[in-house]
Amino acid sequence: MRGRQVSQGQANRMRPWHIAVGMLIGLALAAGVISMSGRAVATAADHGPILSDCHGQIRTLAIQYTSQARPVVGPVYRDFLRQLPDDVTVYAACPTQDDYRDLLECIGPVDCRMVPVTVGHEITAWSRDRFLSAGRGDSVTLLGPLGADGAENWPARAGDLRVPAELATLAGVDYQRGDLFFDGGDFVCDGRRAFVAPGVIARNIQHTVTDKAHLLRELERIAGRPVVLLENGPQHHAGMFMMAAQENVIVVGDPRAGQRWLEQQSQAGAPPVVCPPEGPDFSDQVVARFDAVADAAVAAGCRVVRVPIVPGRNGRTFVTYLNVIIDQRDGRRIVYMPTYRGLEGLNQVAAGVWQSLDCQVCPVDCTDLYIHFGALRCLVNVVRRG
Repeated sequence: MRGRQVSQGQANRMRPWHIAVGMLIGLALAAGVISMSGRAVATAADHGPILSDCHGQIRTLAIQYTSQARPVVGPVYRDFLRQLPDDVTVYAACPTQDDYRDLLECIGPVDCRMVPVTVGHEITAWSRDRFLSAGRGDSVTLLGPLGADGAENWPARAGDLRVPAELATLAGVDYQRGDLFFDGGDFVCDGRRAFVAPGVIARNIQHTVTDKAHLLRELERIAGRPVVLLENGPQHHAGMFMMAAQENVIVVGDPRAGQRWLEQQSQAGAPPVVCPPEGPDFSDQVVARFDAVADAAVAAGCRVVRVPIVPGRNGRTFVTYLNVIIDQRDGRRIVYMPTYRGLEGLNQVAAGVWQSLDCQVCPVDCTDLYIHFGALRCLVNVVRRG
């Protein structure tokens, strides 16, 4: 702070009591700064907990769309949006009005309320990763990351970072940019805890935080609940290999079950199934990563249910039935689940797992999307739940 300047002569004439008073004032100011700092932290955490993946009736969703991505994301949006009820509002971020009109033409008639968000700059279709939604009561805050991988050289990815603030303005909610690097897909939550993917560790330790303990404190402040850091899990977004089905029940991918199904198909003389295109990876190392996630969920006090999954050799392409959107209404849960053409038998097995958890399954075709390293949940961000 700049104050009144004091000459050297005046400084020399200051008596000891002046010095003592100055020290006391300085201490008081320091205490005030510390107190203000404490309030700032409390205020940052006062946005409320981030939304559970399995609780509450969906009210508002956000998606992103460009006409160039229509061959990949069009079938997903068409299947998903047509099944939504009329009390759901969907904010669709598009670079131009022409892109929004192309989206409407692609999906056809829907019951949900569609609201365009014309951003006027390049974006991708990956809506999930650019923010987490948090809330307390009717108050909603969109929490953005410090940055995004590739944003420096990828204009569309840099444009994605701008979408949450633009969406917040139109939707009448708050927006805060955080101090950590993360993707929204790195988090899976039930009402009591948040599971966080291992990629968050490397992106933050010695960059934004000093060590793992520091990272956990910051993640728990953001999440508003205890955090389970999945250090030994697959190197992918958490929603690709696990999902919270209900309180204390976690569904985790099981590569062994995926391998058994493929082998049974082969033994039955069915045409060979190549999935993912680069071939599956059922190595002991890969299987151990999924088992580590199941073990972490059990250690956190959850019941674990396994569902078949087929991880690809590149480590990023998963035939997954975990990347779902869950709605809770009329006393039961509705699961919008990815499905894949040519894998109808495996789709049925996975649907049976969700149905055993008293969930209604609504299929969404992700065949053209999953080879681009994502599925349904990667394209859809839940902004508000009841």
